[in-house]
Amino acid sequence: MKKKLLYCLLPLACLATVSVSCGSSAQAAVLGDDYPSSWKYGGFGVDPWTMYWRQCTSFAAYRLSNTNGFTLPVGYGNAITWGSIARANGHRVDMNPAVGSIAWFSAGVNGAGHMGHVAWVAEVHGDQVIIEEYNYDAGQGPEKYHKRSFHKSQVSGYIHFKDLEPGAQNGNSTNSSIKVGDTVRFSGTFRVTSVSGNTITSQDLAGGTPTKHNIVDPGPVIEVDGQGNPTSDQYLNPGETFTIPGNFKVLAIDPPSDGVLVQIGNRKTWVTQSVLEKV
Repeated sequence: MKKKLLYCLLPLACLATVSVSCGSSAQAAVLGDDYPSSWKYGGFGVDPWTMYWRQCTSFAAYRLSNTNGFTLPVGYGNAITWGSIARANGHRVDMNPAVGSIAWFSAGVNGAGHMGHVAWVAEVHGDQVIIEEYNYDAGQGPEKYHKRSFHKSQVSGYIHFKDLEPGAQNGNSTNSSIKVGDTVRFSGTFRVTSVSGNTITSQDLAGGTPTKHNIVDPGPVIEVDGQGNPTSDQYLNPGETFTIPGNFKVLAIDPPSDGVLVQIGNRKTWVTQSVLEKV
């Protein structure tokens, strides 16, 4: 059966109040379906973080609270916005998974619908991760618990709100590690935000709303599908995903914004440091 992800929606108002206890820690292992029974089997409702019951966002917010001891602020919205909002709020978003981090998927990435998807990272084994999630229909039905494993690159990023263990960092993603003159490469897949003439922008690359400093020459990029495989048309439209192959020299850095200047094709552009790895 073809996997189908149902959309993770944001409610208009908080319709219910539920007390949730916060655990202090957990072992690095799959925890199973610990989602509250009243939310799991109830009808329509909204959790304390203003997420609809049984959506991916509600399960992720609950797991952050109950297991990580982190309260997700109100306002994170649909799953597709979590990465950019987290960055804007000062949380690290990179391609380095850690137990307790949130796997974040932009539209079309690894089965995500047009509103994106989020899941909780339960285990990390080298380059493989195991996530736990809600509302990813792999045959068990919608709005239900699920777990799966895949290569760590098959996400848009990992959001580090309050990990249960240090992330598997190799020293390449800290603010002080990348310097002018270093050789870097892009890690992961990125979503097209806008297309203008022969240029594109990507909120994922910019680390927030793109500006004139984040315009990209799409010449070297490769359009990919949700599984990371090259597509046949290679014609980018807003919402589609791509990778950027090759190595790049760091031309400048801007520590306050965590920005790095590189030349992609015929154009110099600023990108957020979290999408880069040292070579």
